[in-house]
Amino acid sequence: MKEKDNKELEELTTDMPKKKLPVWVKIVIGVVIALLVIGGIAYGVFSYNYGKIYVKDGADEKAQEEYFDEDTGIEDLKEIDPDKIHLDSADSVMQSKDVINILVCGEEAIGGGRGRTDSIMIATVNRKDGALRLTSIMRDTYVQIPGFSDNKINAAYHNGGMKTLIKTIHKNFGIDVDGYVLVNFDSFQQVIEALGGVDIKLAEDEVEYLNKTNYISEKSNRTLHVGVNHMNGNQALGYARIRYVQKDGQYGDFARTLRHRTVMSAIYKKLMDKSALELIAMVPKLMPLVKTNIDKADLVNYLYQGVEVRSKNSKLETLNVPVEGAYKITRVRSMSVILPDSLDKNVKAMQKFIFGSALGKEDGKGANISVGQ
Repeated sequence: MKEKDNKELEELTTDMPKKKLPVWVKIVIGVVIALLVIGGIAYGVFSYNYGKIYVKDGADEKAQEEYFDEDTGIEDLKEIDPDKIHLDSADSVMQSKDVINILVCGEEAIGGGRGRTDSIMIATVNRKDGALRLTSIMRDTYVQIPGFSDNKINAAYHNGGMKTLIKTIHKNFGIDVDGYVLVNFDSFQQVIEALGGVDIKLAEDEVEYLNKTNYISEKSNRTLHVGVNHMNGNQALGYARIRYVQKDGQYGDFARTLRHRTVMSAIYKKLMDKSALELIAMVPKLMPLVKTNIDKADLVNYLYQGVEVRSKNSKLETLNVPVEGAYKITRVRSMSVILPDSLDKNVKAMQKFIFGSALGKEDGKGANISVGQ
């Protein structure tokens, strides 16, 4: 009897019409599956390459002999006794849960060993303001370097590694960073190559300088022209290092840091033009070219937050430090240096730019402010 009942039930269910899923449901299911697969592949690729870029805090922090530049052509600058220069510290140090600050540095390592930071920037994701910001600190800025003599800020990394540079930024500008990313000259060129080159507009004097000097190390690449140039890695590096040609009315280190921001903006624009699949395909090429102390979970979170802010506001805001009207150029220990004057003006401008509305109102919300550090 039981077998008969089962057979009748089977025949009944077989004869019932099968309900088809609507087309839109099938599309949604397909998209979800595709996203899960893409996300799984992306995370797998990311995890595999992460081990190649992570630097544990404290690694490569051995102190090196202090280095002081020997600048030429600065005879017209008044020499100041370093013992008579009083450098202040930032009155307050700031952090905010709504603001992510990543120190981005380019290392000039010539002749082996730990070099100096030719480029020092703070990349900011401000979730409260929905803004992406980039702050350049000029390498010739004369600051206090904890544990070492006062010097240009680009000497901090050379003297004591990234830990010392981070302490230097903390002490002088009152900014606590959430981690760092470091590239050298070779890896910078490879990053540009992996992106397929970048577009940068050149003036006539820039073209003349680049095509006649070794800033572009490969002679075959000295083929630039006035106007927009599609630059490869070797050309972009040469452009970023120009110091002795003015740009937009800026000279010296001011012109160079302006070019740094120009290159970073070009890189950012190139990344904006890439699809998700293209970006995933680039991960194995880009990740091994950098070094970072950010742990995997935080790095994934920071990237996610950056992409989320970018989707709502793709504009990249920039600032140069020291700021206009708050510095003087002088000579110390035969070096041409940029002396913050006053430091307080620079700290306030920098913190306002980076934290914006996250600085908080009278209700106490916003940035965590520690006084007197």
